[in-house]
Amino acid sequence: MKSNVISFTGCALSRPETMKKESLPSEVIQAMSHDWGVLVDAYLVNAARIGNRFAAIVFCDRSGMVSDGMTVATQPVHQIATRGAFKLLQTLDRADHYVLVTEHDEGVAT
Repeated sequence: MKSNVISFTGCALSRPETMKKESLPSEVIQAMSHDWGVLVDAYLVNAARIGNRFAAIVFCDRSGMVSDGMTVATQPVHQIATRGAFKLLQTLDRADHYVLVTEHDEGVAT
């Protein structure tokens, strides 16, 4: 059986900024309004921590390889910044940055 979870490697390809904000969750729009100081590769929603990785629904993937609303698994990451309820994650190889928008906490999304 084929898995519906995509391994998210955050390719360095860029895509045109054609995202329609009205189709994004309001939390993602709020997270996008912050100055993160780095190029954000994707925004992660409804994330579940698995060790030092996350499984999450992705939005605004800059590589263009993953569509909004798809489930991804990140590479190993660590947190490097916080802005309000949002967390900036960086891959251990420092190649990619993700904003953790909402996260499961012991069975409850936060």
